Amino acid sequence: MPRNKFTVLVLLWFAAGIYALLFRESGSGAPPFPNFDKVAHFTLFFAQIWLLARTFIEADKTVPYHALIAFALVYAVGSELAQAAFTATREGSFGDGLADMGGCLTALWLAKKAQAAKRAVGMRPSENSQF
Repeated sequence: MPRNKFTVLVLLWFAAGIYALLFRESGSGAPPFPNFDKVAHFTLFFAQIWLLARTFIEADKTVPYHALIAFALVYAVGSELAQAAFTATREGSFGDGLADMGGCLTALWLAKKAQAAKRAVGMRPSENSQF
């Protein structure tokens, strides 16, 4: 994985995600809206995979889409199993796993668009060139 300003953000977000999913107990109050947990899972994974993809985009390297999907799948399954096994106020959920992967795939779609746009801009002749 390339090392740049996004690498630190990747690690911080991963630590925050593990804390939020496993070490912070679920509150006893009602969620702000129905399926709030699915939105939270989607957002958590979207941000994690987006930051990972940005490390590659920033380094001008091809984003390893398949590897990031595999990472997200292992992270989603692992976090759901860990929530079911190690927390008292959370449970593993197939729906949460689907939301996780939805966030991953959306981030990778956006990364593909961003990388294509960055490369298209980089390939244009300079306005000051003699061509």
